[in-house]
Amino acid sequence: MLQIKITMIEKISLVSLALTLILANPCQIKGADNKPAAVKHIDNGGSGLLKAVAVSEKSLPGFVVYRPQDLYWAATREKALPVLIWCNGACVDTSIDYERMLIDLASKGYVVVAIGDMQLRKGDRKDGRTSSVMVEQAIEWVKSRAADKESEYYGNIDPSRIAAAGHSCGGAQVLANAGSPDIKTCLILNAGMGDIEMAGASAKSLSSLHAPVLYLTGGPDDVAYKNARLDYDRISHVPVSYADMASAGHGGTYGQPAGGDFGRMVEAWLDWNLKGRQENKRIFVDGDLSSFPGWTIKSKGYHSNVKDLWINNGERKIFGVKSEPQGDGKKGVAIVSHGFNGTHHFARDYFDTLNGLGYTVYAFDFPCGSLYSRSDNNTVNMSVIDEKNDLKAVVRHFLDKPDTDKERMVLIGESQGGFVSALAAAELKDTVSSLVLIYPAFCIPDNWSERYKTVEEIPDTTNLWNVPLGKRFFTEIRDFDVYGTITGYEGPVQIIHGSKDPIVPLGYSEEAMKRYKNAHLGVIPGAGHGFKPEERAVSNEFVREFLEIYDGSRQK
Repeated sequence: MLQIKITMIEKISLVSLALTLILANPCQIKGADNKPAAVKHIDNGGSGLLKAVAVSEKSLPGFVVYRPQDLYWAATREKALPVLIWCNGACVDTSIDYERMLIDLASKGYVVVAIGDMQLRKGDRKDGRTSSVMVEQAIEWVKSRAADKESEYYGNIDPSRIAAAGHSCGGAQVLANAGSPDIKTCLILNAGMGDIEMAGASAKSLSSLHAPVLYLTGGPDDVAYKNARLDYDRISHVPVSYADMASAGHGGTYGQPAGGDFGRMVEAWLDWNLKGRQENKRIFVDGDLSSFPGWTIKSKGYHSNVKDLWINNGERKIFGVKSEPQGDGKKGVAIVSHGFNGTHHFARDYFDTLNGLGYTVYAFDFPCGSLYSRSDNNTVNMSVIDEKNDLKAVVRHFLDKPDTDKERMVLIGESQGGFVSALAAAELKDTVSSLVLIYPAFCIPDNWSERYKTVEEIPDTTNLWNVPLGKRFFTEIRDFDVYGTITGYEGPVQIIHGSKDPIVPLGYSEEAMKRYKNAHLGVIPGAGHGFKPEERAVSNEFVREFLEIYDGSRQK
């Protein structure tokens, strides 16, 4: 088994962490060199939950960084944030015409690095021209900040998830850098090369594309319309989508709040390609434009083994996605449960590993389990017990399928979903073959008892991390015997935990390892609650080795 040194940490409860975040000064912004940075406030910080600002970083002259005001809190909620490199129309040195879209993207959990010095007001200075090499400069800055332990961005941005986007001439700047291995997707907005040359790009640049690409245009009156369509026809080696809003023209809708429809389309693409939100595939691949009236769309080059799957638990409707491995015959099933206010997207980090081991993977949204749940987003009705019963219904669904290898039924849960998975496994002890718990929130009953000393103190509604919760959530497991209950499951258990988890102290998992009959604890030094890319790789290795040993022997 993979061995990693265990380090004890100070125990910090959910309550104390919440107080720390509430009391933190949200207006203190420092640059990557730890010096105060120039800040611009736009549209009240954007429409997302993560209020954002535009920052002029001293370590990155000639650019503006649109980012959540509190990077640490944003990364705690979202994991390390993906990055968008932005290039302006006319290749000018200001992003002021796009700042409403860019600030909104930042408020939704992105860091945007835009070419051009900060401009406080439109027309307060002359526009200058920029070079396409600035895209690579921005990428190198992102990578250096992500690697610098003294930087505010360290651990809070993800250099493995970088997109590049540009409008008009800015789209050509993106294509001039299409061969950069750091760019995971390109967005070419009201732009296209056709048979022209611009900003160091030409039709030859299309062959450098190595990742999915999106073209957006504004109808026949858009001067880039014909070139974009020609580019789409010529691209055959990478997946490509082309969407057109016939009434928008060359200027798109970038100046509207949040960037208007173009901003929403950009956000949907980034959420799919950088955050793994597979439901957005329906927009770009399946042509579901119910949320985008007035648009047309087409795509080519896509092949996916991920499909939507709704499962019923009585009158409760559970939305999820199923990722199937290649090959014929019966498959094991791995069911992945997300944490508090999470979604099925958490499981994307484990799809390849689990599919490679021959498992069909099902990841789903707990009804009422998140503000973003497609099953039901009324979090006032969130319940750990209901989530346990929903998970059991999902297990029953797959047990009834003829292609399921019933000897290989694995439950995997993160944080609160880990607690729920452990509870379900105890009641399905003769069904669940293996159990994987990733920083499982066995601390929840203790947290609630600490927050409210008596039942009478519990209000009808509590807001925890901006999530409204009903009284039942705090009362149903108040005096719950966690370890006495979960150890009803006697099969093999792999627990994975970070040594510096500030939300679920490591000691809870150490105690579970002692109590379970056959448990293994893998501790990732320095990791918190929500793993960075390199920590997710270690977690995947723990999962792979564990299942190869304990479930692999059952494979037929």
